[in-house]
Amino acid sequence: MNWNEKELRIEGVHCKAEYKEQFNEANQGNPFIEALPNRLGVEQFYNQLYSAPRIKKDHLNLEIEDRLELVQQIRPSFWLPMPNHYDKYRGLYTMIKIGYQSRNPLLAIFNKQFAIGWDKILEGGLDDNGANIAGNIQTAQSSCEIGISGMGKSKIYERMLKQLFPQVIHHTKYKTKNLLMTQVVWLHIECPSGKSVGALCKNFYSEVDKILGSNFYEKHGEKGGNIDTLAKRMVKVAAQINLGVLVVDEIQNVHKAHSGGDERIIQFLTELVNTMGIPVILIGTFKAMYLFKKSLATTRRGIPDSYNENVTSFLVEDSWEWDEFIQSLWSLQYTKKYTVITDELKQAMYYHSLGIPDIAVKLFMHVQAQAILNCDEEQITPELISGVAAKTLRILDPIARKIREGLNSAELIELDDVQPEWSQFNAYLKEAELHNNLSANVRKRVYQQRNESLILEELINFANNLVLNVETAKSIASTVYQANIGLDKQQMMMQIAELILNNENQRDSTKSKNINPISKKQVKNKYKLEKGDIRLIVEVGRKKGLSNEESLIEAELIKKVDELINHV
Repeated sequence: MNWNEKELRIEGVHCKAEYKEQFNEANQGNPFIEALPNRLGVEQFYNQLYSAPRIKKDHLNLEIEDRLELVQQIRPSFWLPMPNHYDKYRGLYTMIKIGYQSRNPLLAIFNKQFAIGWDKILEGGLDDNGANIAGNIQTAQSSCEIGISGMGKSKIYERMLKQLFPQVIHHTKYKTKNLLMTQVVWLHIECPSGKSVGALCKNFYSEVDKILGSNFYEKHGEKGGNIDTLAKRMVKVAAQINLGVLVVDEIQNVHKAHSGGDERIIQFLTELVNTMGIPVILIGTFKAMYLFKKSLATTRRGIPDSYNENVTSFLVEDSWEWDEFIQSLWSLQYTKKYTVITDELKQAMYYHSLGIPDIAVKLFMHVQAQAILNCDEEQITPELISGVAAKTLRILDPIARKIREGLNSAELIELDDVQPEWSQFNAYLKEAELHNNLSANVRKRVYQQRNESLILEELINFANNLVLNVETAKSIASTVYQANIGLDKQQMMMQIAELILNNENQRDSTKSKNINPISKKQVKNKYKLEKGDIRLIVEVGRKKGLSNEESLIEAELIKKVDELINHV
């Protein structure tokens, strides 16, 4: 196989190193850190990760099969960033940077480690000061993400890594020094079901080969050897590719009795962090909690240095997170009749989905499909949700029944991948403080991005009530909309109204300069605003002590924010 054939199979985002100035002295002069992308603010983070299918007005006129096809697109297309997702991004970004602080390729101690040999460094362990046998004290951190299946633990890391970080950075020259190095910023591997450290190593080689076009699996993957030998080979490769962070998913698949068991896998991953300086993130269901029960040291390593809600369960029904999620999902309707969400509909969706986002999305798709196929009015009702859930979620029913019967029931204890030792864990969840980092405009911006054509049409109609020329109305509405992505519809209507009022006032002022005082008086006496004219509404409102916005709301020309959100 020649290089061109091999290159076609390379995966991941590759880029050339571009070095950025660092304000933190601990990060300065380190090519691996300076080549990383700049940290995103919360709004940038939201814009990068949010995704949803855009609903166009003509979609509702499509044939049944076409609309059913669009319904099936909801799950792969819909993703709503939540407040704790930004916490995870902040922790991930910091973890990668800090992990590279003790691995600066320009320092002698970095190269000394390669000269000694990473297998010997791994074998030598750490001294009383925490230094490896090369004298280097690693700065790497570790953390874990534990929660029930379907909450998006793996998905959020997958989206963050793939969309916010390059996977491979190629260095050629740093300032005046030649630097021919490859930096693999992140690697995501799965722990094979029922397998061992050896199988984990094979998955590691396979993923590295996919992104670099290398042949590590061929060289090391099929070779035999005990656990120590397998581990030494893997750390050599990890050091050689200058790995930024290793994400190990489905960690609950490690079996206690297989090739060294749970203690060996945790020990091995701990050595990667402490001795080799490679940050590690473990992701798994509650079934993996047994890995952290035996030792305080192991449990401590699962706690991230950055604030991060890293143990997650069902979304709480009356929480901001559930309301935000279901409101955003609900607007993705392809039924001919739009069903406005109500508390009763929210309760039905929560009851049958158990507050698990993945199940809620699937149920919503099933309900829409049933409404399109078998309901004349194509309306979503609580009865329809219950009927669909009874059929399409039947396989979930035994577990759901146990959960609804009581979180401390004897039967529930058997569901170790749902929740362990729930009485203590439930108390933890109730006391945990959630950071709402996303702005209050998130839902409104979601609505705008998803329904651009519908909102624009409504704004044009509003503007057309205030001006006689349709083209002028279109121009004003489009200008205001494009300039105000993120504002709600009410605020944009206010801007349209104020813009038109200001233009009218300017024209009246210009005309008044060209006539004498007597004519101005005659014009004033002759000019009378008709009932319903926005200028009269605002003028009357001011006399009553109302703002422009309050006057327009009272006249029902625009709606309150809550009313608009409830109709999303």
